[in-house]
Amino acid sequence: MAKPNHVLFLLPLSCLAALPPHPSFLLPEDVLPVRHTLELSIDPNLPAYEGKVAIDVELRKPSALIWVNGRNLIPKESSVEFGGRNLPARVEPMGGEFLAVRLDSAIGPGRATVRIAFQGRLDEHGVLAAYRRKVDGDWYVYTTFTPIEARRAFPCFDEPRFKTPWDISIRVPPGEKAFSNGREMEQTKGADGWSLIRFATTEPLASEVVAFGVGPFDVLEDDPEGSRPQIRVITPKGRSAEGKAAIEAGKDVLPKLEAYTGLPYAFGKLDFLAMAESAFGAVENPGLVTFMSRELLTVPGTENTVRMANLRLLEAHELGHQWFGDLVTQATWADVWLSEGFATWISQKIMDQEQIPERKHLFAIASRERIMKVDESPKTRPVRLDIHDREASKDIYNRMVYDKGGSVLMMLEGWLGEDNVRAAARAYLQEHLFGNATTADFEADLKRASGVDPSAVMHAFLDMTGIPRVAAKVKCDEVARVVEIKVTGPAPVPVCWRTAAGTGQCTVMDTSTRDIRLPGCPAWIYPNAGGGGYYRTAWTAEQLGSLPLDRLTAAERLTLAFDLRAQTTDRGAAHAVLTKLAKDPEAEVSAAAKAGLK
Repeated sequence: MAKPNHVLFLLPLSCLAALPPHPSFLLPEDVLPVRHTLELSIDPNLPAYEGKVAIDVELRKPSALIWVNGRNLIPKESSVEFGGRNLPARVEPMGGEFLAVRLDSAIGPGRATVRIAFQGRLDEHGVLAAYRRKVDGDWYVYTTFTPIEARRAFPCFDEPRFKTPWDISIRVPPGEKAFSNGREMEQTKGADGWSLIRFATTEPLASEVVAFGVGPFDVLEDDPEGSRPQIRVITPKGRSAEGKAAIEAGKDVLPKLEAYTGLPYAFGKLDFLAMAESAFGAVENPGLVTFMSRELLTVPGTENTVRMANLRLLEAHELGHQWFGDLVTQATWADVWLSEGFATWISQKIMDQEQIPERKHLFAIASRERIMKVDESPKTRPVRLDIHDREASKDIYNRMVYDKGGSVLMMLEGWLGEDNVRAAARAYLQEHLFGNATTADFEADLKRASGVDPSAVMHAFLDMTGIPRVAAKVKCDEVARVVEIKVTGPAPVPVCWRTAAGTGQCTVMDTSTRDIRLPGCPAWIYPNAGGGGYYRTAWTAEQLGSLPLDRLTAAERLTLAFDLRAQTTDRGAAHAVLTKLAKDPEAEVSAAAKAGLK
C-alpha cells in the first residue's frame, strides 16, 4: 500500500518559547495513540535498565509538541517519523507526569511515530511501577502499574481511555526468564550472551494492565482440555509445586465466567505470576495476572476448605476482570466501578454457584454490610468520582467502588430481574469489545433489556452517598388494602417486597411516601425481598411480632439481622428477634445476630 501524502507545517524556532504549559493531569485530545512498541533490557541484579519505545500516534492537528506520560525516567535519544521522514526531537520531563517531545517545526495532521530511548530504575523499596525484590538469594523484577504507574516504567499514554495493541520485547542476561501479557513468540541469543524474548502482539490494552516479570522463575503448566487456554503458574525458583491449587481453581472458575458472559476468554494465554510483594493482593493484567505469593501459592498438603474457597474467590475476581475492565475498559477513572464493582459482583455470583440455592447472596450481603457502615460514616465518598491529580488518584480504588458498586448491581438484579441484567451485561460487552465504555453505556443496555430506564436510580446510588431508610406498613380497611412505603435519604430508591401471600412487587420511590394497592390483606410483609436492596428497613414491634422467620430466605434473615442491629427504636422487639436469629442454622446469620445482642 502506498504511503499517504502529508503536508509539513513549519514553525520558526523562536515560536518554541511560546508553547503552552504542560497539561494539568490528563493528556490533551489532539494526539491519539494507535500502538505501543516497547523493548527493554533488564538485568534483575542491577538497579537500572535500558529501554526504547516507539508510539504510533494519530495527530489531529498540526503541532511541534507531543505530550506523553513519563515520570522518573531519564530520556535519551528521540525522534519522530512523519511523512516518510525521520525528524530529530528533544524530550524534556515536565510537570512530574509528562515528557514533552519537541520538534523544530510543526507536523500533522496524520500518522506519526514517536521514538524515545530512555533509562528507568527498578525500585527496591516501593511496590509500584517496575521494582525488584530478592527472594531466597535471587533478584526478581515485578510490575504493578495500576492506576498511573506505567509512566514510571516507560513513556506511554497512561490513561484508561488510550487502549492500544502492545508489541513487547525484553532482553535478559543468561539464566533469566521474562514474561509479559503476550505469548512468547521467539527467543534469540546475541553475541553478548543476552537473549531477546519477543512476545505476541496484545489485544488493545490500557497501559495500567501491561505487565512483565524477569527473574529465574519456575513454571508449572496444566494440561488444557478442549478450547480452554492453558493455565500456567509462574513462581520463584523451586516453588512450582505450590501452584497446583491455583491451576485447579482457575480451571473451575474460568468456564463459569465464559458461560455467564457468553464470550470465551479473549487474551490467548493465561499465566498467574506469584509476586514477593505488591500494592494489591492481585492485579488483572490480561495474560499475566499477578498475585501476591501468599495469596496464590499453597504448599501441597496444607489445602483446606476455607483456603481453597478464598483462592477461588480471588481468582474469580481477577478473571472476572478479563471481561469487565480488560475486554471492556472504563473510559475514565470516574467509572472504575465498571471494572471493580463488576468484578466484585460477578465473583460473588460465581461463588454462589458453589452454594446450595438457600445460601444465595449471603457473601454479597455480608460485603454490603461492611460498606454500609462506611457509607453512613464521615469516611464515605461517592462510587463515581472525577480524578484530577496524582494525590486524588490514590483514592481511585476505594472500597466504595468495589463493594457499593457490586451491591448496586445486586440491587439492579432484584429490581430489573437477573435475566435482564445478564442480557444487558452481555450486550455491553459485545458492543464495546476491546474498547472503552461509560456508565451511561451500561444504563442504555439495561434500559433496552428491561424496558425500564435505570439512570436516575443509578445516579442516586453511584454519585451520592448515604443509605436510604425504608418503612413499609400494611393498611387494610373496608375501602382499600395498601402498603404505605416511606423513604428517607437518597432517592429514587427501588423498593421490592413480598408478603405472606407469596407475591412480590417493586416500585421506584421517587417521592417520600406512596401507597401501593395490594390484592389482599397479608398477615406480614418483608420490605426487602431477597435481601438485595441497598437500604435499611425500619421495623415496628408489631411487624416483628408477626414476622415468620421460617418463611424468610437466608439472605432475608441475614439482612434482617443487620437491619435490627442498626435500629434504634423498638429495641425490645428487635432484641427478641435477634435472640431467635442467634440460633439460625446459617453461620453468617447467627454470627450477625449475636453481634447485635452484644
